[in-house]
Amino acid sequence: MRHLAPILGLALVALAPMAVAKSADNRTIVDDFVDRFYRQRDVAGAFAAHVAPGYVQHNPGLPDGPDAAVAALAPMFARPDARFEVKHLLVDGDLALVHLFGQGKPGTAGAAVADLYRLKDGKVVEHWDVLQPIAEGSNPLAMADAPPSDRSHTATNRRAFSQFIDLLFARGDVEQAYRRFAAPDLIQHNSRMGQGRDQAIAAIRALHAMPGASFTVQRILVDGDFAAVHYRGKLAADDKGAAVVEIFRFDKGRIVEHWDMLQGVPETSRNAHPMF
Repeated sequence: MRHLAPILGLALVALAPMAVAKSADNRTIVDDFVDRFYRQRDVAGAFAAHVAPGYVQHNPGLPDGPDAAVAALAPMFARPDARFEVKHLLVDGDLALVHLFGQGKPGTAGAAVADLYRLKDGKVVEHWDVLQPIAEGSNPLAMADAPPSDRSHTATNRRAFSQFIDLLFARGDVEQAYRRFAAPDLIQHNSRMGQGRDQAIAAIRALHAMPGASFTVQRILVDGDFAAVHYRGKLAADDKGAAVVEIFRFDKGRIVEHWDMLQGVPETSRNAHPMF
């Protein structure tokens, strides 16, 4: 296999411009979809313009197809006192991630939401989401002042993030993952963790040490200075686990800020492929 390495390397170099072009084309589509859907709240118009008829739905509360999503979401988005505030938008090849604050029902604290979309041939064909109600007194979507994401950093940050994910999930080496790739003064938006790298290491090591714990990565995205991982986390072998999305901000090659959302996998679902 060693003699194939130069050939594979050349193939990856050749494919890189194609991946960048795909991201650029899909970014235009996603930007318009996000603007219509979340900002203008024109759910029906956004879906009519950009969602394929065979839309695969992983939200356990909805069946497959765009009509079911529009029927469920349009009334909620039409409420004048509802709030939907996009915080981050990542586009990576045929995947897009929208990180937002959602408050569909007045009088509630709302939720931190990650909507993941897959595109094919210029249309949104698949959707996953993770919704975490916001705990009283916490602000998990707060954002520190930061420069705009620089997309010229995508390739460098992808290499770093791939190594970070390998250490953290494949090898289970929490200590090395965070000490190599996270800044000591890591800004933490998870209200259950303290600030800083050491607090993150302590909390995550405790989770990984639980008997039967497992973490199965589903997909990763890297877009400029932001990266995200979507995975199934289980703390015991016999539980259904949870869908998790974690978002990281890089600065000068190191992770400096972190957000996450978690939602338990339900017992029942209106589609055949809930959460994953």
